[in-house]
Amino acid sequence: MNHEIGTVQPIKEAVEIVQDKNKETVFHTDASDAYGKVPFDVQDLDVDMATVSSYKILGPRGMGCLYVKEGVELERILEGQIGTQRLWPGVENTPLIVGFTKASELIFQDFEENLGRMKKLRDKLVDGITSRVADIELNGPVGARRAPDNANISFLRCEGEALTIELSLSGVYVSSGSACSRRLLQPSHVLVAIGKKFDQAHGSILMKVSRVHTEEDINYALEVIPKAVDRIRGITGSTGAE
Repeated sequence: MNHEIGTVQPIKEAVEIVQDKNKETVFHTDASDAYGKVPFDVQDLDVDMATVSSYKILGPRGMGCLYVKEGVELERILEGQIGTQRLWPGVENTPLIVGFTKASELIFQDFEENLGRMKKLRDKLVDGITSRVADIELNGPVGARRAPDNANISFLRCEGEALTIELSLSGVYVSSGSACSRRLLQPSHVLVAIGKKFDQAHGSILMKVSRVHTEEDINYALEVIPKAVDRIRGITGSTGAE
């Protein structure tokens, strides 16, 4: 699943294509953004390896999990005392493992109910911004092909990084891109790849809801975002008013 625009990728179909070409190919999927947000079964997907991340489900940072199908052989790339692990030296970080385990238990409690609530809050956020702010574009797919927590919107004539700072001053924390690349101050390569122009990609904001967000949180964001956009557009000499 694409982290920035929420596209649910057809992993099972991709595995079938790869295996049809070469059954010896090892297929790995980064499922960090899918875990806990869409139905996820490594055996059904038939992947050889899959990676999930703790912080994506509100667990402790610095912890993840690698699923390896039985029969797939891996070589370790870090040398040192084997300790208790086969692939890298050292010992397990037990507190983070326990935290990740608990976060996994919580995210899958009332799973379908949580997904429905996230979709409802996400739609409320997107619809609210659409009705309050002019000259915006929703980036990514709609419907079942979109992750239930994802809202990626381009605010035209509004620099994305400036908007993230302005919103943070009011306690609304968003991102102008993925955490891996947002400090580069370059347009999102994902948005550029799907054909967005420079101003569309450079003014994009990534917002996500979670199972712990409430309607009150969304209402507050909808109060703050239009004001922040108007302020940034005013500074640059261009308002969002029609």
